[in-house]
Amino acid sequence: MSFHLTIIFFSLTSATSSFTSKQILTLTAMPDVLCKTSEVSLLVAFFATLLNLLYLEPTSTQVMFDRYKLEDDGKRDSDEYKSLAKSFGKFHGISSLTNLIAFCGGIVHAVRLASKLAA
Repeated sequence: MSFHLTIIFFSLTSATSSFTSKQILTLTAMPDVLCKTSEVSLLVAFFATLLNLLYLEPTSTQVMFDRYKLEDDGKRDSDEYKSLAKSFGKFHGISSLTNLIAFCGGIVHAVRLASKLAA
């Protein structure tokens, strides 16, 4: 259940980042509305989301399921389990960081766009 929601989340965020990036390309004739900072922040958000969608999240989920299988087999004290737990922590942490980077990129874009539209 959680895995399916994660796929939907990353698909929607990458689609919206892609849509907004395409809007930037069509609005380049209007430099007063958008600036380079906004363009770069959106592209960073888009690529961070794609990295998460296509590599980090599936890898993290697979490691998690492998770890659960070892728990079910009663091998919680094995070296393999400890290795998987360490690997899961690494991938999950990097995934969380890329989510934060994508979120910050969207915020930077929103603030820049709002400040240009309000002025």
